[in-house]
Amino acid sequence: MSGRLKSVSVKRFQAVGAFGKIWKTVLATGAGAAALAAVNANIRRNAKEPEENALGGEAKWFDWREGRVFYKESGAQHKGTPLVFIHGIGAGASSFMWRKNFDALAESFHVYALDLLGFGASEKPATAPYSADLYTDLIADFIHEVAKAPADIIANSLAGAFTIRVADEHPHLVRSLILIAPTGADSLRARPGMTGAAFYGLLQSPVLGTSFYNVMSSERSIRDYARRQLFYDASRVTNRLVTQLYAASHQEGAQHAISAFLSGFLNTDIRDAFARLRQPVTLVWGKQDQMNPIEQAAALLSLNPNADMEIFDRCRMTPHEEHPEKFNAFIRRALGARSAAA
Repeated sequence: MSGRLKSVSVKRFQAVGAFGKIWKTVLATGAGAAALAAVNANIRRNAKEPEENALGGEAKWFDWREGRVFYKESGAQHKGTPLVFIHGIGAGASSFMWRKNFDALAESFHVYALDLLGFGASEKPATAPYSADLYTDLIADFIHEVAKAPADIIANSLAGAFTIRVADEHPHLVRSLILIAPTGADSLRARPGMTGAAFYGLLQSPVLGTSFYNVMSSERSIRDYARRQLFYDASRVTNRLVTQLYAASHQEGAQHAISAFLSGFLNTDIRDAFARLRQPVTLVWGKQDQMNPIEQAAALLSLNPNADMEIFDRCRMTPHEEHPEKFNAFIRRALGARSAAA
């Protein structure tokens, strides 16, 4: 078992253990479900609304089959290949993560940034079948029905895995891929078994599941995780960032997609799909990424001779946020070269 897969397995085991601790506390204190429900309601009631104007451009909606999807569009005056930003998966995730890139690149490209179903300002239906297949279909439909042209795509982490599948299954929709530490080759590729299904059921329980989710997505947990894993330079973990992630993670229904993620239902194996890609592919990696170590890039590069790589030093999981000027300049060079070669 790889270090990353072992890490994920340990975290899920610890999460199940956390459920037990919460339940034992309830029994020991006599707090009961009603008390937990009251605490959960108070947390939801006191959560601030997340920022909706961190990105410029025009706010729009895509009426998709499973729910309405929010997105921003800018730079429509630029003709040519559209550029689509797709955020990663995690508590509080949204297109907010592209705030240092979207407007800057809109000066040169026709750009889109969507909030995936279950995240950001998009709808978060409890009954949606959150899975890798759902997000693969959503991204494909968004490009086909909204961008309406083969797109250059910048995608982060697990969203990179979904995008690889789109490029493989619908090659006419994708001109090129820029993937920030994509998963699905070594980490987050295994489908959930009975344990995952049982864990999902626990996470979806209205009282105990919500209580666990609130502990996992507390301001302290978010800040600690960002400082340890998201950024090499902890000073980039600002109050604004933590406030945004906390607010976004405590919107009504925000736990549904995260429950599917933690249970393994968003995992997808992209090794065969990545090997079949014929579009230009660039992997972007933070040299000090601990959650998805740079060594995992070697496995992907060995699968596809069309792929190349850009490494950002003094950087963990978010090169686009930690080194935005360098990242934006790289995107302009890479996409400019591809346009010239077309």
